[in-house]
Amino acid sequence: MLKHYVVLATTVTLLSFTGGSLSAQQSQEGYPLQSDSLVLARVEGSNTFLAHSTRVGKWNSHSFPEGVSAAPVVAHGACAFDLQGDAITEVVAIDQDGNWCSSRLPAAVKKCSPVVGDGVAAVFVDGKAHAFSAKLGKWDSVAAPVEPQISKDMVMIVAPGFIAVFSAATGTWAVAETTK
Repeated sequence: MLKHYVVLATTVTLLSFTGGSLSAQQSQEGYPLQSDSLVLARVEGSNTFLAHSTRVGKWNSHSFPEGVSAAPVVAHGACAFDLQGDAITEVVAIDQDGNWCSSRLPAAVKKCSPVVGDGVAAVFVDGKAHAFSAKLGKWDSVAAPVEPQISKDMVMIVAPGFIAVFSAATGTWAVAETTK
């Protein structure tokens, strides 16, 4: 089925990841550009993206719902999607093996804007921090009084009386109360 996407697309937007930044190029032939272990392409005229990891050597696709605008945010081995639309119901990222990983939100929202670091991504929506480990392909969520911050390969939430840390290595939040 995936081969049909490539055959039907006359032009594919190719996104290459170099030095932690994202650049887009048009390729009339549809040949992907490669950087590190991830290649990401958008099938032109659709809301479908293709992801390839050189670690496993296969393509995977994901189609975002009609009415949702999707843009990849990429840095240091992690990719999550900035989503805008009338009814966004999940956060979406790609793990190091090119697999699409999503986590349902408790309620539909109009915008999800991730911050991305070294193998991690985080989205703050309606008082919850949703964090993603690209190494493990795993999302975890925690109630949060403030927006999360990225610090190398972890996500941190620091507020009076509260600190939470999400690690790329564990894929889970660890929460501590810092008051007696």
